[in-house]
Amino acid sequence: MSNVTHRVFFRGLLLSLLGALLLVSTADAQEKPPPRFGFGFNGMLSTVDGFGLGFRGRIAAPINTDLSAALDLGLTGFILGGRDDATYVFDPQVSMIITLPFRGNQAPYLMGGVGAYLAFEDSDNDENADGGPTIHLGIGRVQQLNATTIFYEINPALIVGETAVDLVLPFRIGVIL
Repeated sequence: MSNVTHRVFFRGLLLSLLGALLLVSTADAQEKPPPRFGFGFNGMLSTVDGFGLGFRGRIAAPINTDLSAALDLGLTGFILGGRDDATYVFDPQVSMIITLPFRGNQAPYLMGGVGAYLAFEDSDNDENADGGPTIHLGIGRVQQLNATTIFYEINPALIVGETAVDLVLPFRIGVIL
């Protein structure tokens, strides 16, 4: 993907998130809760790069009690082959999250949206090194603690590359503040 294509894609991601946030009705009688911040770790299986480990951050703005708009930023390193053969992936996502009914102090959720898979490596051997836009659909669960919440999720995504479509399968765990 060219630099111009990356810039256009990222502008589209940001405009999508802003559009989702503008859908929030200001006429609600109740005050909406403030945005929630989360961070965590992920392990990612990729048909392109193998297995990698990384970090993830998310901000989610509630639209109503069941629906939130979220922006995720992640960085994963595929380093198991050593530093010389390592690939690093930046994978931002814009998502809508639907929280299903709570059972005790746990709640499952569904998420879906678009993002990007931007791979960086030293060698030019990998035909999909630039990655591409992604489409993701996942499932997770939150566990309420006293002041924080733990989340764990699986969020498969299709990478739409220039010449092929690939799959990534991230497993994530973290805390929401």
